[in-house]
Amino acid sequence: MLELIHQYSGIVAIIVYSFILFLILKFRKPEQEEEEETEEEPSFEPERLSPLDLNDEDAVVASLIASIECHNETHKDVRVVSVREVG
Repeated sequence: MLELIHQYSGIVAIIVYSFILFLILKFRKPEQEEEEETEEEPSFEPERLSPLDLNDEDAVVASLIASIECHNETHKDVRVVSVREVG
């Protein structure tokens, strides 16, 4: 009987270790990766997106008034993306 145990002890050890590894992997809690929630806001370059001269006070006021009126009509967030001169 002892010869039989000695003969198959390596196989039994491998089976026991495999079973223990299976149990460890099955019942461990999965690691939750920390996800940083960063909203990428587009960077606006005034020179490239609109020909609005920030030194021209009348043009800046006109664009602000237009955005306020649009907000009052739609009741949504309004963002001025580009400005161009009409007429």
